[in-house]
Amino acid sequence: METTTLEVSEKPRIVPDNNRKNLTIEIVGAALFSALSIVLSVYLPPFRLAWGIAYFDPVSIIWISAFLIFGFRAGILTSLIGTVGLILVDPFLAYFGPFMKFLSTIWFVLIPYLYIRFIRKSRFNGNDLKKLSNYIPSMLIAWAIRCILMSILNYLIITYMFNMQVDLGWLGLSELTGIWAILITVFVLNTLQSLFDVIVPYLLVFSTKIYDRYQIY
Repeated sequence: METTTLEVSEKPRIVPDNNRKNLTIEIVGAALFSALSIVLSVYLPPFRLAWGIAYFDPVSIIWISAFLIFGFRAGILTSLIGTVGLILVDPFLAYFGPFMKFLSTIWFVLIPYLYIRFIRKSRFNGNDLKKLSNYIPSMLIAWAIRCILMSILNYLIITYMFNMQVDLGWLGLSELTGIWAILITVFVLNTLQSLFDVIVPYLLVFSTKIYDRYQIY
């Protein structure tokens, strides 16, 4: 009696490509949040002083929220797309407004990422970013860079490119003009904006458990 051996061919198991899936989510998230920031800019434009500097602009809150929800690449992409969109809807001072917004905000994406990767020597993820021991010092560094860079750029643009006369009239100190008026204004307004940029996205993303629920990165 002959026996027949049945050979069962096992199909190779398909392992889902999580990196590709996450990248897709990051791109879609960046597209949605950058579009949201552009729409917000149209219906709620920045509040500006007489000489142009904004004292509150909610767009950066959207960009940083995208970073906290979707990760580093999405944060960069959202900021870039959002800046291009702002150029189309808010070409303030020959596009200096959107460009300055990008330069003042991008540090709140770059510095936390670099802080965790190279100072904490950890793989960047939301759980590490959620820790206030990482979040607060990295955002303080970002705030310091923002204030220094914006002080230099505002001084150069106002003084040498547009030759504006500025003062501290918005603080009731009209007699204080020139470089000190610029430096004090830039420091105060960028500090206030940084408080919104740091606190509001953190509360929206981590206090509401958005990251804990989806953990995209």
